[in-house]
Amino acid sequence: MAIDTQALVNAMVSAGQNLGSTLLSQASSYALPEFTKIASQIVAIEFHSADYTEAGARALLDMQMRASAGVIVAMTSLVLLDVQNAINAILQAVKGVVNQAVGFALIV
Repeated sequence: MAIDTQALVNAMVSAGQNLGSTLLSQASSYALPEFTKIASQIVAIEFHSADYTEAGARALLDMQMRASAGVIVAMTSLVLLDVQNAINAILQAVKGVVNQAVGFALIV
């Protein structure tokens, strides 16, 4: 099952709005491009899943999540822990679709 990047971004944005998170309200111009980067990394992992170990794929996603959180924090007054918690909660909302597509628990 191929994951569509834009559909994944839309699901992430919807999940963020449902959280009542300040992430989207305070950082929408920064959060949306970062969500796209996270979604693109997930799609790349799915496409090349045969080339990665599960640990390697998780490490790639973790690096992208940290980089995205850093950008959002640097460009806003949000606190890193709040941004990380929001991103983690948003990823939990799409975890079932992502894990099914890649065939293992990429998002735990």
